[in-house]
Amino acid sequence: MARQLHRIGMESDFIILYNSKPDFNIPEYIHTYSLGINSKSPVIKIILQIMQNISGVNSFLAGREYVLMTAHLPMAQILAAFTKGKKKCLYVMHGTQHLTDQKSSPFYKMGLRIFLRGKKIVTVSNGLRNELVNEYGIKPDHVITIYNPCSVSTIKAQERTEFPHTRHYILVMGRLEKEKNPLLALELYVKGKIFHEYDLIYLGKGSLEEELREKIEEYRLQSHVHLMGFQSDVGKWLKNASLLLSCSRQEGLPLNLVEALICKTPVVATDCSYGPNEILTGELAKYLIDPEQNFQESIQTVVSALRFYPEITEAYYDKFEDEVIVLKYLDAWRKWFGKNRRV
Repeated sequence: MARQLHRIGMESDFIILYNSKPDFNIPEYIHTYSLGINSKSPVIKIILQIMQNISGVNSFLAGREYVLMTAHLPMAQILAAFTKGKKKCLYVMHGTQHLTDQKSSPFYKMGLRIFLRGKKIVTVSNGLRNELVNEYGIKPDHVITIYNPCSVSTIKAQERTEFPHTRHYILVMGRLEKEKNPLLALELYVKGKIFHEYDLIYLGKGSLEEELREKIEEYRLQSHVHLMGFQSDVGKWLKNASLLLSCSRQEGLPLNLVEALICKTPVVATDCSYGPNEILTGELAKYLIDPEQNFQESIQTVVSALRFYPEITEAYYDKFEDEVIVLKYLDAWRKWFGKNRRV
């Protein structure tokens, strides 16, 4: 979003909670203010440190005139709710509430409604919007869906270059964490005996890395399954992949699926809540799988996608174009908070 805003003549301020080193280089048109909190601290300690930093954040915001303010993820939203920008902020929901509210607690629902009362909310998929409105009682006129932005034109402009990995491969992208279910992708690969023709490559890092390595060694597939860690340039991996496989248990809107489609790379994904079924639509909907209910059928879907996949047209991904998405954000903010003018 900041990159696209810069293209139309705007710079961005990022208020960052944690002291973690970023995986990406931060361009000069993004100005950062970091609270320097240790992300591994207990939740209560993080919240206390957020409260201690409110005055500093307000000083940073003072004297600036914004045309868009957004808060992403729960802790950042707590921060935003106590700053001077709280009444002119869009609260962006990227994931299901059930990650926290696993037992559908009435107390959690009440607390969420109290916290979001009067706030303007953006969800990154229609599924997330329906969850907030239908399950948590958030007023529908306070919630809109705006998809995550993807630089369609930039990805399409990248040429397919020579690639060092000579064998055909299936790609798995994302954090190696429970909700992304990377071990299930390995099981589909092994039980389907797909290793006879294809390698399996993981891009990402996380707490399941060691368990994944142990499984790879157990199956004696070290020469066919590769853990490549975090990669800043995913385009070359996507453009050369035979298939992108996503086995997530939960999503908000998985942009790696969109990026793969832009690269004309076939996609097979679990039909999880939420997001994949808003990306794999039309003819591509048959490549939504449910391995935990229909394991063998899911293997057959993966094998089928490797042999034949429908034509991937712009209709599947042009709605995620960053230029379109950023204008939707600016329009939504102006409608609720801004001046009566075109930005």
